[in-house]
Amino acid sequence: MNTLAYTADQIRAAERPLLETQSHPDELMQQAAHAVFDVAGHLAPEGRILLLVGKGGNGGDALYAGAELAMSGRDVDAWPVFDAAHPRALEAFANAGGRVVERPEGDYRLVVDGVLGIGGSGDLPPEFQAACRGCTVLAVDVPSGISADTGERGENHITANVTVTFGGWRLAHGLAPECGVQLLADIGVGGRSLAAELSRHDGTSISRATGPQHEWPAGISQLGAPRLGSSEPGFYDDKYTGGVVGIRAGSGAYPGAAILCVAGAVAATPAMVRYAGPQALEVVRAHPEVVATDSIDTAGRVQAWVFGPGAGTDEAARRELGWVLGQDVPVLIDADGLTLLEHHVDLQTSLVKRTHPTIVTPHDGEFQRLRDAFGLKESDRCSEALAMAAHLKCTVVRKGRATIVAEPSGATEIVDAGNSWAATPGSGDVLAGIMGARVARDGEAGVGASIRVHAMAAKLAADTPWGEAQTSASEIAKHVRAATAKLS
Repeated sequence: MNTLAYTADQIRAAERPLLETQSHPDELMQQAAHAVFDVAGHLAPEGRILLLVGKGGNGGDALYAGAELAMSGRDVDAWPVFDAAHPRALEAFANAGGRVVERPEGDYRLVVDGVLGIGGSGDLPPEFQAACRGCTVLAVDVPSGISADTGERGENHITANVTVTFGGWRLAHGLAPECGVQLLADIGVGGRSLAAELSRHDGTSISRATGPQHEWPAGISQLGAPRLGSSEPGFYDDKYTGGVVGIRAGSGAYPGAAILCVAGAVAATPAMVRYAGPQALEVVRAHPEVVATDSIDTAGRVQAWVFGPGAGTDEAARRELGWVLGQDVPVLIDADGLTLLEHHVDLQTSLVKRTHPTIVTPHDGEFQRLRDAFGLKESDRCSEALAMAAHLKCTVVRKGRATIVAEPSGATEIVDAGNSWAATPGSGDVLAGIMGARVARDGEAGVGASIRVHAMAAKLAADTPWGEAQTSASEIAKHVRAATAKLS
C-alpha cells in the first residue's frame, strides 16, 4: 500500500520529466482523466454529470474525463467557471458530444470538481458550492478551496465525497476531511510512472484508520491503514515482558480520568498496568487486574509512564511530573500535564534535557496555549507541530480528526481518523492509556498504531444495529480490543 504524501512542489518536480517525454500533447493529462472517468462511472452509473472546469490542468483532467463519459453515452455538462478552459481538452469534450454551459442547468447526479487542483486554495465564489448541493462530488487531486500542502480551507470551499489523485498522495489527503474517500491512481509515459518519479523524493507517511470500503475499478486504490502486528504474547512472555505501563491520572475533581485512562491501557496490552494516584481504590474496583498504589514513588518498575489526564495542576502535581520526567523510560504527557508544562519553565527544561523518548499529546486548543507560551510562530497545523517538536526536542502528537505526529528530526506522520466519533469527553484519556501501553511495549513505533486503534474503537463504539449514533469514552475503551483485531 502506498502511504506516502508529497508537497505540490514535489509533485510538479516529479511530473516534469514525464511531461518532457510525452509522445503527444496532454498524454499524461489524458491518463489522469481516464482514472477520473473510471471513478466517475463507478460513483454514478446513471444520471447527468456536471464538470466544474478551471483554467488549468485540473480543468483539463475534468474535460478529458468528460469527453470519455460523453463518448460512453453519458449526459455531461461542462461549466468553465472562470470563462476559460484548457483549449485542447475543451475541444475534445465538445467533439465527443459534451455540452458547455454558462451556468448549471437542472439536476445532476455527479459533480466533478476540476477547478483549482494543487495549484490553488482560498475562498471560492459561493455559487460553486451551490452547484454541488445535493450531488455526489468527485474532486480531482484536491477539493477546490483546500490547500494541497496544509489542508487549510477557504471560507467557501468544496467538500468532496471522493477525491482521486495521481502517482502519490498530497498532504491534504491526510489533513483535510473535505477530501472524503481518498483514491489513488498511477500514471506515466514511456514506461516511466509518476509513482516511481515521486519515490526519489522524501514523503510524509499518511494513513486513514477507518472508512467505507468499496471495490474500485482496476488500478484505483483507497487510502487505508497499515496492518498491525499480532498482539498475542510470545511463547515465553509473561505479565512483565510485554512492557509495563505506569499511569498517573485522576484526582478528586476528575476521578473518571483515572478509570478511563487505565481502561485504555488495560484493553491495549496483555502486560501489567500499574496505577499511582488518589483514585487507586476506584481504579481497582473498575479494573481488578491493575496493580495500584496511591503514591507515584511506590508504583514499582515500568517501561513507560503516562502523566496528566485529570491529575491536577497544583504544586503536588508539579512535583510528581518533575519526578516522572526524571525517570529513564519513555514518558507521555497529556491534559493537566500539558498545563503544568505551559506554566513551569523548570519542567520545560527537564523535558528538553531528557535522553529517553517523551511524547506530548495536545489537542488544538492545548496546542495553541503551548505555542503561545513558548513564543512559537503561528502557521499551519503541520508546520506548528514540527516547530514545537524541535523546540521541546520531543515527539508532538497534535490530536484532531487529522492527528499529526511530529518528530524533532523533522519527520511527520498524519493519521486521518476517518470519523469524528472520538470528539467526546474523556476520549483523550482513553487514547493516552492506549498509547502509553503500546509505547511501553514497542517504543515510539507504537504512537501511530495507537492513534489508528483509538479511531477504529470510536467507529465501532458508534455502531448500532440501526446505524451509527453518539458514543462515549467508556464505550470507546470497551471496543479497543475489537479495533485492534480489525486492524491486525
